[in-house]
Amino acid sequence: MDSNLLNHDVVTEILLHLPFTSLLRFRSVCKSWRDHIDSEAFKKSHIHHHAHDDGTLLVQFSFREDGVSELSMFNGKLHNNSLPASQKILDYHLKLGLDTRDAVRRTLISGPANGLICIYYRASDSPVAVCNPSLGLITILPPNPSSMSHRMLCRNVGIWFDEVAQDYVVVQLLSCHKIGFHLHASVYSKATNSWRGLTVGGSDIIAHDLCVVTPINSQRKNGSFSHWLAFDKDRNEVIVSFDFRNEGFRVLEMAELETIKRYRYMNIFAEGDDSFLVFDSGDQKEPKWLSIFWLRVEENRLQWDRMKIVGPFDGLVITKALTLCERGCVVLKAKSGCLLLYDYCNKKCVKCFEMKRNKPKIFEYRGSFVLP
Repeated sequence: MDSNLLNHDVVTEILLHLPFTSLLRFRSVCKSWRDHIDSEAFKKSHIHHHAHDDGTLLVQFSFREDGVSELSMFNGKLHNNSLPASQKILDYHLKLGLDTRDAVRRTLISGPANGLICIYYRASDSPVAVCNPSLGLITILPPNPSSMSHRMLCRNVGIWFDEVAQDYVVVQLLSCHKIGFHLHASVYSKATNSWRGLTVGGSDIIAHDLCVVTPINSQRKNGSFSHWLAFDKDRNEVIVSFDFRNEGFRVLEMAELETIKRYRYMNIFAEGDDSFLVFDSGDQKEPKWLSIFWLRVEENRLQWDRMKIVGPFDGLVITKALTLCERGCVVLKAKSGCLLLYDYCNKKCVKCFEMKRNKPKIFEYRGSFVLP
């Protein structure tokens, strides 16, 4: 047997067992290692090899007042990283006079999608950034003509990675709620590096009587749907979903959920394209347990499927569910300020972390080599 082939196979086997963050360092060993790690065949093998890893990597994201993006990665230990400051984001901070607290509060995160996240503010004239936290890279998308013509509208964004075309797509929703409710939408593709407005029946208004409020975190990290909580002109809550593959919208009514919506505390997450989870503390003043409601989509309506109660949480008082993880876990925020990774399927606490900031942006993450 050829010794070079044997050495190559041995190196490949060793590299396949390493976490993504280690591979980033080993790319610098030599050109042959870099080319091998960057090859599509190795990337696919590495993703398949680590598809069932038990470890969950959580990332806390925030903008500092100097425009630098800060990342804190939780994987047993706390690792800190900073991304280069974007001049456009810094200029936006200076224009509004944002300090650190305001910058964190105003920042929204969409994704991740194959290792990429989309970072944005609600204001339609502010910059939109796509970031790969593991590579430490961030890029600002070109200005959207629709944003310039609708400056007073409120913005929400979703991101998806097209595995076939190896291209990421960003959808932007602009909501008007001051002079009649209506919704505008446009999509960005990295391949074309441009925005394209979506129309319905020749009109740039893709939906009437709707105002999108906030994004819904998804358990699937590159699902073809993005979801947002919205309300209509009568203040009824609905869910707006965008299908990236077909570039179509759907509106899901929540009329059957009045019992759940009467509770003091409710957070809704997308479990899949056609199923959702609601975490609710009911009317507890000091919530030490949570009710979980499973919801399914039937003919553009959400139907109550089943529920169960989980807790207690090692003596912690839970104030909010922050993000849903792939392997039956949820990140909970406790009254003491710490974060709890909780396995709601098996009703057990997994890990407890301390937060770096008062209003963190938390999401589950798996690294990738995709450039933003």
